[in-house]
Amino acid sequence: MEKMVIKQGEAKTVTFTVKDALGTGVDLSGAALLLGVKKDKSEAEYTFSKDDDEFDKSQAANGIVSVSLSAEDTDQPEATYIGELKCAWDGPVIKKSEDFFLQVRRAVTA
Repeated sequence: MEKMVIKQGEAKTVTFTVKDALGTGVDLSGAALLLGVKKDKSEAEYTFSKDDDEFDKSQAANGIVSVSLSAEDTDQPEATYIGELKCAWDGPVIKKSEDFFLQVRRAVTA
């Protein structure tokens, strides 16, 4: 599981590369994406999320997408959160990425 570290209130762009079992990028150009982040897997609601229209899909055909997290998104209590990237294609096909950790660290202020 990958771990990303972000400071509280830090705006940051995160990039995801989705690969198949052979290590080849999965074509995401026709997929609807959802990034969801929550404190615990058992929580029903996301702490924050990003919808498909918020992603940069300019390299989606190669399995690479990115999304900007705003200062408001990351202005969360210091903790380690669980994130997931969901990819949905037309029809009943929905794939979820392996979970990743997003650690929010306290911002140092003067």
